[in-house]
Amino acid sequence: MIKIDNISYHIGKQQILNDVTLSLPSAQVIALIGPNGAGKSTLFSVMSRLQPIQSGQVCFGEHDIATCHAKTLSKTVAMLGQENQVQGRLRVHELLMFGRYPYHQGQPTANDQQKVQEIIERFELTSLADRFLSTLSGGQRQRVLIAMIVCQDTPYLLLDEPLNNLDMYHAGRLMRELREVSHSQQKTVVIVLHDINQAAQFADTVVTMKAGQVMAVGKPVDVLTKETMKALYNVDVTVLNHQGRPVIVDTV
Repeated sequence: MIKIDNISYHIGKQQILNDVTLSLPSAQVIALIGPNGAGKSTLFSVMSRLQPIQSGQVCFGEHDIATCHAKTLSKTVAMLGQENQVQGRLRVHELLMFGRYPYHQGQPTANDQQKVQEIIERFELTSLADRFLSTLSGGQRQRVLIAMIVCQDTPYLLLDEPLNNLDMYHAGRLMRELREVSHSQQKTVVIVLHDINQAAQFADTVVTMKAGQVMAVGKPVDVLTKETMKALYNVDVTVLNHQGRPVIVDTV
């Protein structure tokens, strides 16, 4: 379980997060949604230690991120932010092996090689495995970076807008794989999303945020309602139902 207690964050006089408290269940895909400026990415940054905790506490299971050793945390939480500049002339399979670094410490084993190969096949990267990152399209590079995070094989994964640059096929394929990884391997996957229907289709739990505060937490069918969309985004929508999950249609 992820426990977030009384997290607040400010930049100068501007309050970005205001006393955020959450308990997020294990082995689920959890989507964070909300309008621009809601505080989603800032909360993500605090959870992943990209930004310091100014007040409050974040724990992944028994590990308090404020006191947990970096080596331990690297085997507990894997994260992918929005800005990812990969330096150096690396091939795809080499970058995925980099995701295994917390385990092999620069000396990959046969188990590490096997794990990388499994992820290459799982994420449909076989044709790209020997290509240099500099030759990939934006969407291809995004898929590779996400695969590297999965290679890290941690119980918690944090992904900030992972669907950027992905077409409809690969966005859906990625979300299905993350859901499968979460459920079959008991991993907790927290994803910041702008695509409400991706959250509706694939998330087990949805957290809505606005103005630095949590507005609602629950199953997509309970949280993603016409009233919620109006309160969050100030838009009028129609909410349909497809196989027990909501589908949001803008009526403007």
